[in-house]
Amino acid sequence: MVSALERDVRERFRRSGYTLTSQRRAVLEALKDFKGHPSAEEVYLVVKKRNPRVALGTVYQALSVLEEIGLIEAKHWSESPVRYDLNTEPHHDIRCIRCGEVTEIRGVEFEDFAARIRENTPYEVTNASLVIEGVCPNCQSQN
Repeated sequence: MVSALERDVRERFRRSGYTLTSQRRAVLEALKDFKGHPSAEEVYLVVKKRNPRVALGTVYQALSVLEEIGLIEAKHWSESPVRYDLNTEPHHDIRCIRCGEVTEIRGVEFEDFAARIRENTPYEVTNASLVIEGVCPNCQSQN
């Protein structure tokens, strides 16, 4: 039986005109298996374990296509490589300034944030990117 996620993946590829290649599927699988928001290099290492002949450039190309068709989102933080997220719904993330770990913030709704902006400006919010940084519990315990 095909999952809803698999149907969505196939439909997005069909509409985009791109083909769901084995390399793109492998990158998607690696992202599903990851906890957090991996960099392209981290995705590459996971994919390479499964297929030693894959090239880093292939992983970058696959990530670019997956982002373009809306299956993943690229996260840009200062002094950190681009991170990739399967959760494309509006949400907030927090990044540890010491180890770089990225975690989704639960209980803080994006809509609340967007509504406050709408209430206080004449703008129609179409996209928002908020950088939240701190020190994760693991790094705190190392002090």
